Amino acid sequence: MKFNINEPLFKIETNDNFNAKKISKNELFDEVLQNFKINKKYSIYLINKKSKSSKIYFVKSKKSIFVLRSSTIQDSKYLKGQCKLVSNLKKKYFFQLLEGKNGYIFKTKNCYFFLYKKVDGNIFNGKINNLNKIFYNIIQLHKNLKNKNISNSDLQVKKYKIKEIKNHTKLITNKRFINKVLSKNMIGKKTKTLIIKNSFYIKNCINNIIPPKAKKKDLQVVHGDLNHSNIIVSKNNVRFVDLEDLIIDNLKIAISNGIFKILRHVVFINIKKINYINNYTKNLCDDLIKKKIFNSRSEIFNMCVLRILSDISLIINSFYAGEKKYLYDFEKRILNLIELRYIFKLNELKS
Repeated sequence: MKFNINEPLFKIETNDNFNAKKISKNELFDEVLQNFKINKKYSIYLINKKSKSSKIYFVKSKKSIFVLRSSTIQDSKYLKGQCKLVSNLKKKYFFQLLEGKNGYIFKTKNCYFFLYKKVDGNIFNGKINNLNKIFYNIIQLHKNLKNKNISNSDLQVKKYKIKEIKNHTKLITNKRFINKVLSKNMIGKKTKTLIIKNSFYIKNCINNIIPPKAKKKDLQVVHGDLNHSNIIVSKNNVRFVDLEDLIIDNLKIAISNGIFKILRHVVFINIKKINYINNYTKNLCDDLIKKKIFNSRSEIFNMCVLRILSDISLIINSFYAGEKKYLYDFEKRILNLIELRYIFKLNELKS
């Protein structure tokens, strides 16, 4: 199958264009910020993002810039455990939470808020000279997280219901289902064409899902969403944000998912880097195998497939439940499954 850059592959990015819009202060923001000892001399900006599960604000005072995050109580089941974990992590990996009058979380009638000082640096911009530093710090972060006791962590345990994942994702190649999501503008016509062209490959991925090891010794605290927007790069450091994605999962799935998302972003920024990324992927995989983090390159690929299919299954499940909060990511996730072929240079296989 010839790689065609005119197709929608590597063209969609939902974690992008985080524009800040200045908004009016109000009594709620005053109350929240005073809890964290920020006086009323501040300005506040709402960050535009497609995910509606939480809101992000920049708070500018005379001397500093802070990040204020809010989420509904319903979506914050594990937030206390996540804040507790980050507060005990080495500062060089994450941000430093600000402690308020009643701890790290401020609760209103409907929402939870937490605050931290804005991390120095910029969101990873796809520059290849930062890749080694990023992956080194991902491994170091997870070595640090491995030391955390998961028995009393009060974190979400990621579960992979293989039968459910297969049943949901088999719909991807179902003509009736594809026409339905096309009519609802959840995918475009070019994506539909790609699905048809890659139907053999997609079915093969679904039929050959390898269940992850779920024994306690195989699980640890991980960052479950190592995409470019959760990685802050400065001259001397790499730090990670989005503590809401700290979960208990299989380490191999978390690292594999991060490998794909980070390298995929390089190609999204510059499609001409695909050959470089092919070689980089091979060398990175070989290094991780040498360090005994993985057993083989195919294991890394299979873990990526499982995570992408799991995400697609979640979106399809929410679609049938009448929920809309994940639908913005549906087309991108399907394309991710096909893009994975090109990152691992498997595009020469039968489609």
